[in-house]
Amino acid sequence: MNTNKIKHVILILSCTAIAIFFSFGLKQQQPVEDLNIISAIGQDIEIKGDIINYITMFSVYLFEPQEKIESSVKTGTSLNFGETRQSRQLVDNKQSILGSEKTVIQSEESAEYGIRGMIDILFRNPYLNDTAYFVVCKGKASDILNMNIKGYPSSGDFIEGLIMNSKYHNFFSDNYKIIDLFLKVDSEGCNITLPYIEITDKGIGITGMALFKKDKMVAKINIDELKTMNMLKENDVKGILTLQKSANEYVNYYATSKRKVSCTKEGSKYKFTINIDLKGDIISDTLYKNLQDSVEKNAQFDERMAEEVKNQCNDFIVKMKNQYKVDCLDLGQVAAAKYGRQTGLDWNSIVCSSEIEVNVKVNVLKTGRGEY
Repeated sequence: MNTNKIKHVILILSCTAIAIFFSFGLKQQQPVEDLNIISAIGQDIEIKGDIINYITMFSVYLFEPQEKIESSVKTGTSLNFGETRQSRQLVDNKQSILGSEKTVIQSEESAEYGIRGMIDILFRNPYLNDTAYFVVCKGKASDILNMNIKGYPSSGDFIEGLIMNSKYHNFFSDNYKIIDLFLKVDSEGCNITLPYIEITDKGIGITGMALFKKDKMVAKINIDELKTMNMLKENDVKGILTLQKSANEYVNYYATSKRKVSCTKEGSKYKFTINIDLKGDIISDTLYKNLQDSVEKNAQFDERMAEEVKNQCNDFIVKMKNQYKVDCLDLGQVAAAKYGRQTGLDWNSIVCSSEIEVNVKVNVLKTGRGEY
């Protein structure tokens, strides 16, 4: 077949494919202006005696003239999750499309009541973006979703960036996605922990962490506690640690934390050992003079920082055992993996009554340019 014939055949096939696409492929399509493209999902509840009303919200993009994108919140209310869809459609003139959502925001009240219903309906939807982040908020999720944030088409977009980039500080992991909830909610020896956000005088911000026992929120911890918990719980996470003598004398240490856990058992008693290895750089130092030139001062800093972190960890463990009473460090998972699963043991109770030893090792990699 010569070159001209090959070109002719290719042209015919291309025209046929285009004709088929426009004849059949677009029959089910709609202009984007006629669809609700979801940026975030919110969940509130309303309790009236024995009656629970579920209030589910979609934050959807509004495509305005001149390529301007804003958002609007569509709300449905019903006695169960599924029927909130039909309730919402009664007052919405567009079809809602999942797959682009960035975040799911659960109010604290609904998280305390339980998030299993939300997890179930999300899991069963094949169009869901299961890498969207899941957070708990103070007050109502609707208040968060209705906020206008400069530079963002919706608050859901801002919260996605807030959680995504939290992994560079405060020893946050990146395991706060919907798919992580699917894997952890019923995993033996595991409990969910989720970022806790609220509206502050600076806007929407992370103010702590929500602790869960299975699908129910049982406590909220503050920023200092979540940093310590994350070092004890997560592996390969980053954050800033500080030794401070006075307002003008301190050292800031930006470190990566590596965590290893071992478990032993004597009779019915378990013992857990958590080894934390910190390696990082000095990013600010007004406490030690010529730290980079003194082996003795380096060793002193390593020892003091290790002791400071160990004390913080021990204080948190005492709180976890006596106040929160939940294994938020997933130590039960380690024990179950070693000594057997599906034994019917209450790992929250076992871990909170077990000995937990913490060892901390500190290593400074860089001290910056030097003194000035």
